[in-house]
Amino acid sequence: MTEVSKIRDRLSILFVCCGNRERSVIAENLFRQRLKNDYSQLSDKINIESAGIFPRSYLEHARKNGVLFEQPYFNKVPNVYAIAFLAKKGMDISSYRSRQINRKMIIEAALILPVDQRIKDEILQIYPESLGKIFTLKEFVFGSDQADLDIGDSMKLPDIDKKTGAWIWPNSYPLSYITDIEKCLLNGMEKFIDYIQGKNNK
Repeated sequence: MTEVSKIRDRLSILFVCCGNRERSVIAENLFRQRLKNDYSQLSDKINIESAGIFPRSYLEHARKNGVLFEQPYFNKVPNVYAIAFLAKKGMDISSYRSRQINRKMIIEAALILPVDQRIKDEILQIYPESLGKIFTLKEFVFGSDQADLDIGDSMKLPDIDKKTGAWIWPNSYPLSYITDIEKCLLNGMEKFIDYIQGKNNK
């Protein structure tokens, strides 16, 4: 069996955020590291990825507030906050480039985990075939009856460095969404493992 075939045969979990430069990249790498460290027997049975999408309502909101995102929106380095945070965890993501979600990813993913409800709604509208396997990360871990199913503010706008194109957030903002992601993975690993084992046993 070729390496490509092995990857295709693995269960695929896809994390999604707005630009695939921060929240989804952090979730992807923290989850992969946790699996490798604590559930190594499952590491070769699962393909963990991330991607991004810009909800049209968010782009319109940005435009009305004078923020125009540089096109193309993808194939960009992760945000400095994601790079710095994951470096402290022993992970170098500096060579990663952001990816736009597409129908192939939707079809191949067994589980799609957007970081907020706005992104989930946008994916469902564009890719209705994602219904039944798409949940916000908080929704998957804690259930749909939570008052707040978002990680980060789905309409929050960054400052943008005009020279580098880097997103610049207030210092407290990255800490808030990183904390939420860590809580989800800490509290949800048993549920993730049960899900992975159940899917792989079918």
